[in-house]
Amino acid sequence: MQQTIFDNLSDGVLVIDAEGRIQEVNRRAETLFRKRKTELLHKNAWNTIPDIGDGKFQDEVQTAMSQGLVRIFEHFYPSMYVWHKIRVVPLPDDRAALIIADITEVARRQHTEAVREAVRNVVRQAPVAISIVRGPEHRFEVVNDMSRRLIGDRDLEGMLVRQALPELEGQGLFELLDEVYRTGEAYVGSEMPVTYDRTGEGEMVQGWFNVIYQPLYEADGRVSGVLSMSLDVTELVEERKAVEVQAARQRAILAQLDEGVVVADAEGHIRFINEQAQRMHGTARLGVGTDAYAREYQLFTESGEPYPDDQLPLARAVLHEETVSGVRWRVRRPDGSEVLLEGGARPVYADNGERLGAVVTMREV
Repeated sequence: MQQTIFDNLSDGVLVIDAEGRIQEVNRRAETLFRKRKTELLHKNAWNTIPDIGDGKFQDEVQTAMSQGLVRIFEHFYPSMYVWHKIRVVPLPDDRAALIIADITEVARRQHTEAVREAVRNVVRQAPVAISIVRGPEHRFEVVNDMSRRLIGDRDLEGMLVRQALPELEGQGLFELLDEVYRTGEAYVGSEMPVTYDRTGEGEMVQGWFNVIYQPLYEADGRVSGVLSMSLDVTELVEERKAVEVQAARQRAILAQLDEGVVVADAEGHIRFINEQAQRMHGTARLGVGTDAYAREYQLFTESGEPYPDDQLPLARAVLHEETVSGVRWRVRRPDGSEVLLEGGARPVYADNGERLGAVVTMREV
């Protein structure tokens, strides 16, 4: 009767002596250690059962036996990839009963949750706005700190996207989420304009974002949500637009001058020719370098000799950082007509002293 009860316990039981020899084994222990009773009885436990010969397991058992106290601990078996909870109960005659419960599923869930929490912490602290929405209605599951800062630290988790951010309606973002969820295909957008409520109190602002919408899959291959990553590039876009506006204004001013203007970059390649200079030369060839000014624009000395490239005003300003004035040269236009020009050139520097290029101005003589 006792043997029947012993063999049908839900926990595994091993009885070992002071030398670690196995004296008794129940059926559950056979299952837990994946060995038959005949492979375990009268064998040294430390040498027979994998992953217990060294370290904590053996120390815990020997401590319980030497002190006569019950010890409880958990042990992981790498070779079997299982976790056991072991209760060591000292017995008379220098023996101990090891009562073993399989806690693998619980341990795996705890381990998985710990990994997920670590990932959540990384996501929360990431320097880009990250959010996760679930289901076809796009319910916020995760909203990281950077995302919250963009919208006045509002807590959106648990809310539907369309309810949480109604001001995005009509800007195409909801439709993009729908498409990614429906097709399972990621979307990447660059400098997308977005008008949104910064504080939740109606303070609408214009921003630009680089975005990635990545579908999230379940084990069976179904799309269950969308991971959104957004990088705020508003400052960069506004700076670039300001530079573009300033450049456009400068080009407009240069186009209206009575003098001809040609601008070269720091390497000497021509990057801008205003309308007057184009009319004077009869052409406008961009990208020409210092070694081809005379050939490409048909430039000659006042007496009609080919003008040495490195002696032209623009080349001197680029190559030698000279400021020159009162120089004359002759231009033979593509239609065969000629014009005598007079002008000068000077290098151009940034506020920090960096050389940006050079500019030459000219007028017809």
